[in-house]
Amino acid sequence: MKGIAILLKGIWVYRKTIAYLFHKRGLRAVYNFLCIKFFVIAGGEGTGNWLGGLINPLFRLFPQLKPCLIPYPFAIEIEVTNKCNKKCIICEHTHWSEDGSVDLSFEDFKTIIDQFPDLKWINLTGEGDIFLNKDYLKIIRYLKARDIVVFFSDSFDLLDANVSRELISLGVDGIWMSIDAATKDTYEKIKAGCSFERSTGNTRTLIELKKKMKSPIPEISFRYIVTTLNVQEMPQFVEWVRSLGGRDVLGPGSHIEFAGLLAFKEIEHYSLPRIPQEIIQATLDRAKKLDIRISFAHPAHSSELLDMEYCSAWAEPYIMMGGYAMPCCAVMMSNRRDFLRKYSLGNLLQRPFKEIWYSRRYRQFRRAVCRGNGKVPILCRGCRAFNTLKREREYGVTDEV
Repeated sequence: MKGIAILLKGIWVYRKTIAYLFHKRGLRAVYNFLCIKFFVIAGGEGTGNWLGGLINPLFRLFPQLKPCLIPYPFAIEIEVTNKCNKKCIICEHTHWSEDGSVDLSFEDFKTIIDQFPDLKWINLTGEGDIFLNKDYLKIIRYLKARDIVVFFSDSFDLLDANVSRELISLGVDGIWMSIDAATKDTYEKIKAGCSFERSTGNTRTLIELKKKMKSPIPEISFRYIVTTLNVQEMPQFVEWVRSLGGRDVLGPGSHIEFAGLLAFKEIEHYSLPRIPQEIIQATLDRAKKLDIRISFAHPAHSSELLDMEYCSAWAEPYIMMGGYAMPCCAVMMSNRRDFLRKYSLGNLLQRPFKEIWYSRRYRQFRRAVCRGNGKVPILCRGCRAFNTLKREREYGVTDEV
């Protein structure tokens, strides 16, 4: 009965989106949308895991079953560019030593995507500005022709009215705005090269076009990386989001994610040991008063994280530029690109992902993550989403899985 109640509540909350998808694209689009809301347990942008309350207890009782119960991936993330014309001070792109910046071509993108015949959700991402990739809209057209649910994160710096109109027409399902401040001065200090007026103006333009075109999608959410530079503006940011409109305008799943900084050597001085409790409380009070959903992700202290055997993030692979398969997005943005390529689980432009996914190494990797003891896979070391330190101290780290 609980499961049925969850299903009915979810369908009711998203009734306008479901009706719109059925009218515009038909049953397959509705089916894929509901699948990513019900069954994606890794928790990517726009996914729901509405049935997690029924499935997760089974995983906790029988953690050894988890790798076996996860099917061939139907949700992935893929990096489509590492070009950027900005110098955001907390971004690895500003500090890395990559040899040149490139786009993922449409041909290589298609080679990768066609290896996932039952793909239902994708997050298009990259260590750069995705709209610098000249094939970006062509990529989205290809995905939407297959009724795949499409989300992406963006600064809204290049997302002008023409692009917004195209995204709405294509049926992009959701956009996460990367915006790390509530005021112009703080925003432009952190996101050097971006304009607060342009990004916020483009956001309002997208919202107005959604109204004009009578489209409930794309749903708009917000990611705010909390640092020493912007922590004081968290309550004010909730007010700024509310000024755009409520969930009836932004989307029923719209919310703000306040995320901890993934610190590496060059930016660790911006990292907060802990958000002051009075700021957390003020932010929560403001959100409750204004009816804005918020969440907190990636705390600075690993002791606050769940132990790594509870992880299911590996069910949602991340395909790095060049076709390199990573277990998830939590290993990214750490300014160690050479390391990631070296220990990647395979390359989809050189070997079919089906072979990689069912390879001995990938199977051992999944088992190693899900058991409560044993060495920590080297790609998981220092994970920002789950606590690996306990097992690292007791059993060490291995580069064999």
